[in-house]
Amino acid sequence: MEEQLLKSKEDKDLEEDIAMFLENDDMKEIKNRDTNDWSNDKQHETQVALKNDKFKKKEQDEMIGSIKENDKDEALSNKSIDDIETDISQSSDNDNLWEDIYGRTRDKKGNIVNNVSSVIQRKTLEAIQDNDEKRCRLKKQLKGLLNRLAESNMHIIANQMDELYMCNSRNDMNTILSQLIMQALISSVLTPDRLICEHMMLITILHANVGTEIGAHFLLTFIKKFDEILKAPHTIEDKQLDNLVLLLSHLYNFKVYNHQLLYQILDKLSSKFEEKEIELILLILKTAGFPLRKDDPLALKELILNLQKVASNIESDNSRVKFMLDILMAIKNNNVSKIPQYDPSHMEHLKKLMKSFIHKGKSIVKLNISLEDLLKADERGKWWIVGCAWSGNRNLDEGKKVTEGNKIIFSQNILDLARKQRMNTDIRRNIFCILMTAEDYLDAFEKLSHLGLTDQQEREIIYVLMDCCLQEKTFNPYYAVLAERFCVCDRKYQLTIQYMLWDKFKILDNYDVKQLANLAKFLTHLFIQRSLSISILKVLNFAELDKQTMKLVRQIMIGIFLCKNEEDCLQVFERISLSSLLQTFRESLRLFINHFLIRNIESCKVMKVEGALLKQRAYQVDKLLLTRECKILF
Repeated sequence: MEEQLLKSKEDKDLEEDIAMFLENDDMKEIKNRDTNDWSNDKQHETQVALKNDKFKKKEQDEMIGSIKENDKDEALSNKSIDDIETDISQSSDNDNLWEDIYGRTRDKKGNIVNNVSSVIQRKTLEAIQDNDEKRCRLKKQLKGLLNRLAESNMHIIANQMDELYMCNSRNDMNTILSQLIMQALISSVLTPDRLICEHMMLITILHANVGTEIGAHFLLTFIKKFDEILKAPHTIEDKQLDNLVLLLSHLYNFKVYNHQLLYQILDKLSSKFEEKEIELILLILKTAGFPLRKDDPLALKELILNLQKVASNIESDNSRVKFMLDILMAIKNNNVSKIPQYDPSHMEHLKKLMKSFIHKGKSIVKLNISLEDLLKADERGKWWIVGCAWSGNRNLDEGKKVTEGNKIIFSQNILDLARKQRMNTDIRRNIFCILMTAEDYLDAFEKLSHLGLTDQQEREIIYVLMDCCLQEKTFNPYYAVLAERFCVCDRKYQLTIQYMLWDKFKILDNYDVKQLANLAKFLTHLFIQRSLSISILKVLNFAELDKQTMKLVRQIMIGIFLCKNEEDCLQVFERISLSSLLQTFRESLRLFINHFLIRNIESCKVMKVEGALLKQRAYQVDKLLLTRECKILF
């Protein structure tokens, strides 16, 4: 009798989970919400300690000084008068200079002469000479490596460079290497594109394996040289700027720095818009136009409008301007065939090759540095290098202007709603108001990306987004699609969502039925769209699942199994099917699907189509996980 009651209760729970998934399941709606439906739910001691430390230190210094003076007086009293006279008579023969009993050199009148010891001078000169010789040897070594650089021996040369960085000063390495690369690649004639690609690939490998300051140093060097030549008088036949633009474009293609810097360079060139500048814009667009379009299509749209506006003021028969606008429109429309001599295959080949050269556990970190920061690095400091950032008093006023300029004005109703939702900081309030007032997920993504937040502050975006998602009365795909866009943009958002979900798994008892359903559908969307791996559920203890956790996992499984595309369903589990580290997790999933989902499916009063589809997909997933498990064991 008890077994029948328990079985009927499990059947009822399964029916509720399936009904919860099928209810309001219109994934095409991206934004449909009613904001009125939201619920109405040690310094002084440190300073004193520092003062006491300073006072104690001062007392200790005075005591040490008095002890030294006593020692000197004692030495003077112990020394005989005859010895003192002998010292003076011996030193008086040397150009009227003599040495007193304290070792100080004095002239005939008794004045102290600041005379640097010849021994110190000799040692200083020897150190300088040794350093110069060492730098010369290092320069010869690096030049020899660069002369042999090719795609075939890239791995060997990168490893040798890595060893040189370990054995020598990084400043010397960066300075000499940048000088040699500039001499080799920047000349008045156009350097072959393949040669530039290989050198930039080497810089990217060092940037990933040795440290981000390598890529930052080269980026700063190239930008300063670019600005210097651009400001000076130059002719269209001189190809130094063309070579520099190619260097910067290929560094961007290898993802050493963010797209914003390259857009700023394009804006700088478009502001002058003479014949040489038009040629440089064309070169950037042909080399890195499609990656720019992929990273920030809205910025590309603004660039096109700006260039069209500037071009309208120039004579219409300028062929270069027409060709540049044609290239822009081809990039905008993703039409590769209209760009002459465009072949990205070599760059893609180098990118794939480079992945095997980067050390395990290392990755290419994108530098998010603006053009202004690079050009004013001598004044403001290099904030991207720890300990090198200094902005001076200038930032006191400019910081206020920037804050006031970035401040967004929202209606009082939205601000009141933010307060009700416990958005207790300015950053959270701004994020919340943008989420509530955005036209769609693209508009929200664009506005949130331009808030100018630091890495730590960007985590607040995910916090507010998930909080809003859980507070909705019915699931709104707007939040899931926006989270997917952030995951595609940068992997750091995937990690932020993962850690935040692990925290939420610990407090599932605090969530009601609707919040749990919203969380399940949010996760289901990210799993199906490949923004997150289902392996994040590995932290759950499947042997001791409580009621809320079991309900969450079951709703996620139902959502994945009932998705429209069978391939999307199977790829969720294929991602975890090969790793030997996830063997226990795979077994736990198979046990959960068979015991808590399939066993009670026939007795549930659900539609026959959904029931049959659930059984079919569950069988396919079980077979997939079991087959791969056998292969691993074999």
